[in-house]
Amino acid sequence: MLRIFPLFFLMFAVSLPVLSASTTTVLLLKDGGKLEGELLNPDEINRKLYQIKTAEGLEINLDYKLVERIQSRERDALIEYNRDAPLTHNTVENHVYWAKWCNEQQLPVQAKVHWQQVLELDPDHVDARRVLGYTSTATGGWESQRDKQESRGYIQYQGQWKTQYEIDVAKMFEDRKKEADYWQRTVNTLCRRLPQTEAELLAIRDPAAFIPIRDALLTAQRENNPQKRIILLRTLVQIPDSRALQFVAGWSMRPEEPSEEIRRMCVDELQRRMNVQPEIRNIIVETYRSTLRTKNVNKAIINLAAEVLGNIGGHEAVPELINVLVVTKTEMSQPPAPTYSVGGGKSGYSQPGKPVPITTTESNQAVLSALNKLTGVNFGFDKMAWQQWYRQPLRSPSLNLRRI
Repeated sequence: MLRIFPLFFLMFAVSLPVLSASTTTVLLLKDGGKLEGELLNPDEINRKLYQIKTAEGLEINLDYKLVERIQSRERDALIEYNRDAPLTHNTVENHVYWAKWCNEQQLPVQAKVHWQQVLELDPDHVDARRVLGYTSTATGGWESQRDKQESRGYIQYQGQWKTQYEIDVAKMFEDRKKEADYWQRTVNTLCRRLPQTEAELLAIRDPAAFIPIRDALLTAQRENNPQKRIILLRTLVQIPDSRALQFVAGWSMRPEEPSEEIRRMCVDELQRRMNVQPEIRNIIVETYRSTLRTKNVNKAIINLAAEVLGNIGGHEAVPELINVLVVTKTEMSQPPAPTYSVGGGKSGYSQPGKPVPITTTESNQAVLSALNKLTGVNFGFDKMAWQQWYRQPLRSPSLNLRRI
């Protein structure tokens, strides 16, 4: 008997994407039971176990000897569908039947095609409109989800409805991510090829390269590679980004940086950059000021920051400089170790003494020099005299200082 395939099914068979075997697998067990779920190891050779993930999320390892045979629901459903559906006449009733059957068999792609075909034959079919996301309008017509969203100004982007502003923001972050990935790869490659690529690194000016260069610098420190650190710091200071300048300034005072030469190089590079671009002065001044506000900063860092502030005219930092002109520290002494003594018919350990507080005072010469240079006055290391002078309402009009 000659079978006639409706044109719809011929078109559908051509356009339908090829579907792989479903994740829904049924293991029929030798004891008559069955286990249903996703087969996690479908391609295993010389099988010993079936690894199944149930709908509840439980993963089960089942010995292959306990399994009689395997069924795949969707695979079996596809076989039945491909065998019987093309023989069906192109009517509303038949398409509704197959749409519902496909839903039951977890074949959503085929179900949607049948519902769409229902609308081709009956544009007012309520069930088809509802399943495909249409809603009725006040005028008695139908409005699709797309029409509704677009009438509200939304645009479909990457599977979601978004405003143009949200799309622009998403694209901006995507572009930044691509740019960051590019610089990560580029900086890593250039660092691996040093010193031959030194000139290429020093030519980088893109702010997007800041984080990869910063990370490479931290890696160079862990590797104890001073030459690489110098190149990367010189690269950072040329990047027109406040984060890079703050980082280089912070590196000059970094306790983990063992090289005094590298610290000084950071300061020199910052001052050289500021001579060319005076507008970056405030960034540098504020970075060193914030260091002076930090508790328990060591003497070398205090004096380095003071020297920089004095050289670049950091008048705003006078209050912080006064506060660290003389630093008083209190530490607890180590108690003496217990001793063992023999004599006078007695022997034994002596009780250790209790730790006592020891107060030390440190004067910072570089701080005093910076204060002299910035203010034009000199009260030596008399911190109280400096504070009293600073609180006076009349001072040199050239100083624009806040009160402390």
